[in-house]
Amino acid sequence: MTNKRIAELVLESAIDYAIITADLSGNVTSWSVGAQELFGWSEAEVLGLAADIIFTSDDRAQDVPRKEMANALKNGRATDERWHVRKDGSKFWASGLMLPLQDGGTAEGFLKIVRDRTQQKRADELQSMLSQELSHRLKNQLAMVQGIVNQSLRRADNIEAARVSISQRLGVLGRAHDLLLTGYGERIAVQTLIERSVNLHQDGHGSQFNLEGPALEVGPQSALSLAMLLHELTTNAFKYGALSTAGGHVSVKWGIADLDGEPAFRLDWLEKNGPPVVEPTAEGLGTRLIRSGVAGAPNHVDLVYAPDGLRCTVLAQLKGFQADL
Repeated sequence: MTNKRIAELVLESAIDYAIITADLSGNVTSWSVGAQELFGWSEAEVLGLAADIIFTSDDRAQDVPRKEMANALKNGRATDERWHVRKDGSKFWASGLMLPLQDGGTAEGFLKIVRDRTQQKRADELQSMLSQELSHRLKNQLAMVQGIVNQSLRRADNIEAARVSISQRLGVLGRAHDLLLTGYGERIAVQTLIERSVNLHQDGHGSQFNLEGPALEVGPQSALSLAMLLHELTTNAFKYGALSTAGGHVSVKWGIADLDGEPAFRLDWLEKNGPPVVEPTAEGLGTRLIRSGVAGAPNHVDLVYAPDGLRCTVLAQLKGFQADL
């Protein structure tokens, strides 16, 4: 087998790589099978044309192809990582290497080798995005934990009461994270979140609750704050409200409403048949958590201490409420 035939077989076999040669003016002199597979043009279509057809219009406007050839002549090689263009106009991220073709030390043209690296590019971008999002969420949760601890210590009558308060609230936060991370993905069903937040299946108080609403999902940021809000409402109902008596009842309804002309998630909490309601003279951490509403979306909370039972209405812009990030 001759060296020429070996070289031909190499070019025919290396289909994962586009191997292109060009003259000193940058016009195509050969175009491998891999180049045809990657870019879509056949060799007959591109022979004699400027090789810069594989560059984006922006790169051509900035004279990137000529600069790459000048770089290869000056330094013996030129590498690039950039978007390239196929015959059909679609773009892909490519890793390229250009070398001068030399005969006795004199450059007679260029060899360019290109490989599609789009999947790696997208994986890198996704990893970067996930790292940034993880950092953002950790900072948010640390701030929430810090607020829970500080407010619980400030409002508690003694260390034991503070310990119980902190433990309960951090437990809710942990369960909300479990919902997001164990089997439910980034979003979770609103009904599932409500059931878990008010502990229907753990405490045996299911008969005192009525849950009613359509199938809706909530995004991770809003889910955590909604779980905390529901926990505070449930805790207050057990201590002072409808759930403190055997005949008490809580209705939780949700659906879609309007908030400043935008679709919004609406949740109504209504207590009945409990002791007479008296508005507290001092606002504790629990009340502040309820009034803070749902994180991640423009929202409004209406808390009414009606004599016949506490009422709480939460409105949150639907787009932000269901946002994945």
